[in-house]
Amino acid sequence: MALPKVSIELLNDQLGAVENTEDGVAGLVGTGVAAAGIALGESKQVFSLAEAEALGLTSSYDTTNTTNIWKAIKDFYALAGTGKELWIHIVAKTTTMSTICDTANNILKKLLNDAGGRIRICAVTRVPDGAYAPVFADQLDPDVIAAAAKLQALGNEFTLAFKPVRFVLDGREFQGNTGTLLNLKLSSYNRVAVALFTDVASSKNAAVGLVLGRLAANPVQRNIGRVKDGELGISAAYLTNQATKIEDLTASSQDAVHDKGYIFVRKFASKQGYFFNDDHTAAADSDDYSSLARGRIIDKAIVITNLVYTDELLDDLDTDENGRIDAGVIKSYQSNIKREIDELMTAEDEISSVRVVIDPKQNVLSTNKVSVQLFITPKFYSKEIAVKLGFENPAS
Repeated sequence: MALPKVSIELLNDQLGAVENTEDGVAGLVGTGVAAAGIALGESKQVFSLAEAEALGLTSSYDTTNTTNIWKAIKDFYALAGTGKELWIHIVAKTTTMSTICDTANNILKKLLNDAGGRIRICAVTRVPDGAYAPVFADQLDPDVIAAAAKLQALGNEFTLAFKPVRFVLDGREFQGNTGTLLNLKLSSYNRVAVALFTDVASSKNAAVGLVLGRLAANPVQRNIGRVKDGELGISAAYLTNQATKIEDLTASSQDAVHDKGYIFVRKFASKQGYFFNDDHTAAADSDDYSSLARGRIIDKAIVITNLVYTDELLDDLDTDENGRIDAGVIKSYQSNIKREIDELMTAEDEISSVRVVIDPKQNVLSTNKVSVQLFITPKFYSKEIAVKLGFENPAS
């Protein structure tokens, strides 16, 4: 028997705190061929460009197979940085983006499930086979808009399962007329952003990896167009399928692409390099989630709320003398969620504040349901700064 002594065991998981959420876990689905370390239809997790290249996804892989998988991964890590989690899924080049995104086909859906529902941002791109000959409509490959509708449905499905995700879609093969380009602001796909730019002249594919990388690097409330985050590190930029640099387009053409809700890049007169124009989704400006940042904020709140209130399911709760929900229960329900949102979002400067409302007159004995209203006050974005500049005569 050992010598007499005092033994202390440290307890854990006693405070009921919710772990921080993984907001920057990213996914990428594209077309190509099998490589040494990844088969078609297989999902692989990497944390660096080097890990992806070890799977056989190298520069020569793109060149040999006429695809853009390596480039998208390279662009992602150029902005996200080594260590960020990326899930990769490759399908045959004959597969359309709308087929990839259709929940019934279990392609993109398989990737999201293979990652355990942890992917919060995901890009979809396609370099088609040589036989593909789209009939263009509204200046785009119609597969882009068909895919956007499928992505919205898939995103809604995963949100209902408390696994919310936002998508970046390749606005491939723009035909060049900004005046007749499809107006995404007339759509209702607020979980989908369409990228319409490339850093390779005449490339038919958008640089979705750059958008995904900046999203992964940013906190959820951050607009990817924030100038303070710095330029993108690319030497030239074009709209997809075009050879004219973006800065050489007319101001009205650039405004048209912006006003129609696409993500592209721009230059500022006083700065070197390129910056994102904004973080539009394919939805009207009146939609609360017409920006990726606003959507990512609410997605994080969804995840936290589910984690907090799942612990309360089927608990036996007190009522007052009128059969209404007890005041102590209300206080507990309010304080629990507010504490976690404040700790994981307000204190992280991702939102301005959160307010929790529970109607004390709820007839919980009849419904066996507690209705909670959660109101988040987001940050605002200085998209326009109006300055009046003139001379002043101090003697006047």
